[in-house]
Amino acid sequence: MSIYKIPGPLLIAMGGLFLSSGGTIFRSFEMADPWAIYFWRSVFFTPAVLLFIFATEKSEFVNKFRNLGIIGIVCAALYASGSAAFMFALKHTTVANVVFIISIQSFFLAIMGYFFLKEKINFSTLVAIILAAAGLYVMIGTNISGGTALGNAYAFIIPIAFTAVVILIRKFNHIDMVPAVGLSGVFALTAGFLLSDTIAITPHDLLLVFFFGALQYAPGFICLTLGSRKTPAAKVGIFAFTEAIAGPVWAYLFINEVPPLGVLIGGSMIFLAILLKSFKS
Repeated sequence: MSIYKIPGPLLIAMGGLFLSSGGTIFRSFEMADPWAIYFWRSVFFTPAVLLFIFATEKSEFVNKFRNLGIIGIVCAALYASGSAAFMFALKHTTVANVVFIISIQSFFLAIMGYFFLKEKINFSTLVAIILAAAGLYVMIGTNISGGTALGNAYAFIIPIAFTAVVILIRKFNHIDMVPAVGLSGVFALTAGFLLSDTIAITPHDLLLVFFFGALQYAPGFICLTLGSRKTPAAKVGIFAFTEAIAGPVWAYLFINEVPPLGVLIGGSMIFLAILLKSFKS
């Protein structure tokens, strides 16, 4: 069965599951420079995406990139920006904090979908947005939260960038944006090389970064990009919540990271808000 024939919501849920291990992998590196990790992940991520495009498109490989236009380049830059923000957010706050902040993209998507795609916001979605905002305040605005302001600020860039990407994918759905994912790897590779202190790497980290780039990040964003093309914007964040559910579990099991009380309470409120939105939207 071709990946292009898999239903959009299922692709998005799969993408969230692929990406959910990112925080745990990041915390397992011996190197401390996020830019160096960003560079090395792109070394393996970029060829993996290009190989996927070549395997599925073959004779249209070059044309797929030519057809991206300025919209595709903007999407690639947004992907790369969100990816860099993910690295720096994890350096300054917990895995749970990052993935729950990412999950508020569901409400950004509903709001932006209303303004740019004319997708309606019903009463239950409005209530869910308010509940999620309250949960976010508990998670990052109270003294029972363990995240830092800097880490939270970096984390906020991720749902903003992803929301913009989804809106562009939905609005220009005649353009295949998977090549933009590959192009984002080129941008990340360049930025990581120029901004890292050193690209020296240990065998331990080399194995980790291969998994991080080729087997985790590449399939995750391929699935999200393809799924977003055929799923209403307001529902993309609902199915992508698999990342927020699984992310803290991997962190607890493999790196023994226990989320602060505020993150658990606020994250639970966001989860309830998304459940409300999913059942009523």
